Amino acid sequence: MPVPIALRAALLAAWGTAYLQDAASLELAVAEVERADEPHLWTSEPTASPDEIGEGLAELKAVGVSALRLSLPAPGDPLGLTGPPETNLAVLAAGEAVVTVGHRVSPWSGALHEERAMVPSVTAFGTPGDQGYCVTWRGMAAAATPPDVPALGDADRALAAAMREATSALTSLGQDTWRPSTAQAAARLRGAGHDLRLPQHVGPRADALVRRAIQVLAMLEVARADDGDAVTAHRAHARSTSLAPLDRAARRAIVAAVSPDHQYALRPSSAPAFPPR
Repeated sequence: MPVPIALRAALLAAWGTAYLQDAASLELAVAEVERADEPHLWTSEPTASPDEIGEGLAELKAVGVSALRLSLPAPGDPLGLTGPPETNLAVLAAGEAVVTVGHRVSPWSGALHEERAMVPSVTAFGTPGDQGYCVTWRGMAAAATPPDVPALGDADRALAAAMREATSALTSLGQDTWRPSTAQAAARLRGAGHDLRLPQHVGPRADALVRRAIQVLAMLEVARADDGDAVTAHRAHARSTSLAPLDRAARRAIVAAVSPDHQYALRPSSAPAFPPR
């Protein structure tokens, strides 16, 4: 099965930034992005033929890109995006993207390059039962204005509050928040070789926050596929409404945790680029 939405782009944002900031080698960054055995391709233009992702990251570094920001938008919450509208729509349809950060000047022509939002598309290959997935990141124009990204502490507290509120709301509806079958299905979803590993300098608080938020999103994904105990359209709508703030808080927590502003404000100069296996 493909890597869940949010985890794929979070890994690229974290490890791509680590490479661009000389905190990880190109080989390590590519290995961590593709660690679920998904080949990744990259093209800075929507219609150009893609190259391997390592070549794309090296090109970004050559033209002065300093980091990658994560975007995990949802309808009504364009998290990590600042436009233009056609790019926002494409990222919203994909559910995730990374956005380049930094003034990019071509070493060959001296021309200034605009920021790019790298939007993924996933293509299945192979036979049923033995399928693989190839991810192609295609560049679209992006505004250089930094998006409104929550601070790490604020995002942590908001996720904890949203979990409490969702539990209370579902209890009042007479529904279990996380039924055993839902939790088991979510565990299987998370455990299909897609365990998260972030650069060590991200820090333990951000690392723990990402893991908790990914777990919440996995449970929400299963909950959407299984309407639980809701036996009427009204109860199903009430259940969905109760879970919407939790989905938003989880996405915002992941974006905050892998924000380059957070990562490199905390990175000690002597920190190793990656944790021991």
